[in-house]
Amino acid sequence: MPIKKAISFIEQNLDQQITFREIADESGLSPYYFARLFRSATGKTAMGYLRHRRLTEVAKILETGRDTSLIHLALDYGFDSQEAFTRAFKKCFGLPPGQYRSNGFSIPAKYQLSLLHSTTSSSGVLPMEPSILKKEAFHIIGISDNFGSDNDKSVPGLWKKISCRYPEINHSKNGRAYGLCLKGSPESFTYMAAFEVDDLYNIPSGMEGLVIDEAEYAVFTFTIDNQSPIGDQFSKIYQAIWGNWLPNSDYEYANTPDFELYDNRFDGNSATGEVDIWIPVIKQTLSA
Repeated sequence: MPIKKAISFIEQNLDQQITFREIADESGLSPYYFARLFRSATGKTAMGYLRHRRLTEVAKILETGRDTSLIHLALDYGFDSQEAFTRAFKKCFGLPPGQYRSNGFSIPAKYQLSLLHSTTSSSGVLPMEPSILKKEAFHIIGISDNFGSDNDKSVPGLWKKISCRYPEINHSKNGRAYGLCLKGSPESFTYMAAFEVDDLYNIPSGMEGLVIDEAEYAVFTFTIDNQSPIGDQFSKIYQAIWGNWLPNSDYEYANTPDFELYDNRFDGNSATGEVDIWIPVIKQTLSA
């Protein structure tokens, strides 16, 4: 499976200089597919996962009590300086590496990360086949932010922020809410929590407006329940879409945002109900 191949490659090269592109190539997926799938499966970006694993290998060395130079460890495991290494180590383990070694700590739970969901093919079975629909261009107004493995921001926090300011969007229609995933770097992505509007003439301060062009979409409908965290449920369905359905379908990802659509089938108070995930696609062309 693509993610297992990527993780195996990372594990074999913890002390080597490897790039995101090399990891993605090892998975056999395009960089964008791979970035989305890896984040869904592990909760981290591929490079964030690599940094975490390097830090845990350093921690194992420090636990032995060996008088190893910290600057040599930093350079051996891909950090540009001892200062950058110390900051990253403290963020991961709660204290700087020198103190970790002198105090004789051992935190095995922080070692190799487990996947959020199984990457076997059985986990990639979707609850239903998507509908292929064309959606006309539409306008949205909302708030966006960048998310990555090295910050403490949360998508639910962004939704809370926009919900508090919903009355300011006085030309909102039909109450439909959109969670858009905008392309970012391999280390981060931009998520926008937004509402559909008639036009973009009156955008409240601190918000932004976008026109989403007409496109064809694969639309997946699934139900969010209260039996497990909502983030885990989204991760599982996205893993199935990016890791199973799309690579095995007759479609390719189109160059426009994908999004979650929340309407009157979804209860925002309990965060339960039906959600549609719209993935922009184009039909693959058959080579002669």
